[in-house]
This record gives sequence, C-alpha cells and structure tokens, in this order.
Amino acid sequence: MALNSVYLEYIQKAIKENYPVERLNLRMLELGDQIINDTNVKEKTGKKYFSNRNIEHTSVDFNGLNGSLMLDLRKPEEFVEFHNHFDIITNSGTTEHVDPKSNQYECFGILHDCLKTGGIMIHLLPDIDELRKYGAWRYHCSNYYSQEFFEVLAADCKYELKSITTINHLICVVLKKTEESIFTKERDKFLALITYQQIPLFVKIKEKTGELLRSLRIRVKHKMLKTPVNIIV
Repeated sequence: MALNSVYLEYIQKAIKENYPVERLNLRMLELGDQIINDTNVKEKTGKKYFSNRNIEHTSVDFNGLNGSLMLDLRKPEEFVEFHNHFDIITNSGTTEHVDPKSNQYECFGILHDCLKTGGIMIHLLPDIDELRKYGAWRYHCSNYYSQEFFEVLAADCKYELKSITTINHLICVVLKKTEESIFTKERDKFLALITYQQIPLFVKIKEKTGELLRSLRIRVKHKMLKTPVNIIV
C-alpha cells in the first residue's frame, strides 16, 4: 500500500498535535519501505519525505531497499536496541502482512517496546467492517482490524486513543503511550480481535512476482547510477 497526500496529511496532523512545538530530531520508525504514489508530493519515498521535515527516520522491510533495515517484525530480539527509542511509529499498511496470525502478538509487542512514553503510533490498516460491507481491500492481506481491536488494545496497554476514523476504507488510528508499561499479557484475547482471511494461491503468486520485479528494477537502477561511464571523444 503506497502513501499519498491524504495519508500523509493524516500522519502529519497527528505529529503536529502531539508535538505542537517544532522539535529537531524526532525519531520515527516507519514499518515497510514506503513508496509515495502521488504526483502532488515531490518526494517518492517515506524516508525522503520525513527526512526532509527534520525527522530522524528509520524504516524496516525485508526488501532492504531505500535504506530500510532488514528486520523481522515477528522477532522481538531483533529490536532490543530500539526499546524506548522512537517518538513516532507509522504503520501504513504493513502489519496486516505479518503472518502467521499468531505473530501479530509479537509484532504489536515490538511496536509497544520501541515507542517512547509520550510517543504516538499511527496506524492505517485494512478495516474488516469495510471489507464486509464493500469488499474493500479484498485479498490485499490476511489480517484485518476493527475499531474494537484498537479500543481494547488502548485499554489493555494504557494508550490514549487520540484519533480513530476511516480513510479510503482503511481504519486510521492514533495511539499515545501515556506511561511506561508492559505490553498486554492477554495473547489469546489480543489475537481473537484480529480477523484472518485466507488469500488465494494465485493472488499470492501475483503479489510475490510483483515484489520481485520491483526489487530487481530498483536494484538495477541503483547499480547503473553507481557504475562510472567512460565517454570516449
């Protein structure tokens, strides 16, 4: 799921409301190597966009592209060095792809541990109610979320629910970590509030092929830019 000006506006609004006085070196963890697909935005990646706005940006993605760290959101031990490190965490269409469903618990636990007290998490994710009503984001992912999921998560982890709305059939949520606390121990309760939908095999093959082609295009372009060209006159 690519970023666009509408999603970026929601994210920027949440940041400005939580940090009304402009601060240097706010630290952001962005889940996924986020691409910006919007002709109204000059930057083409989330990293470039937020870096240009004086935010110290870190992204994680298996593809390792555009400076992202190849860390696994299913493995808390890979994020120990980032505990209590980030002021902002953005999850713009990433956690829904963390499979199997049981590892959603580890994934959200990582986000909790990496966020500073007073920091915010901004989620833009496929909404199960929008899928059921309109077929929105069908086959996009395996895991879908709901308002109830985020309300219970906020209560169990002592987050302040700053915002919850729907944009383009995505549930968009801002959570503020109000105190230093441990992530919910109620694993079964947590997982029960996420709806799992099986993705057909042909869709998985199509997605993996697209990811591979995109990765190859970017790597070839990067290699060409680094290769010196000798011009003989």
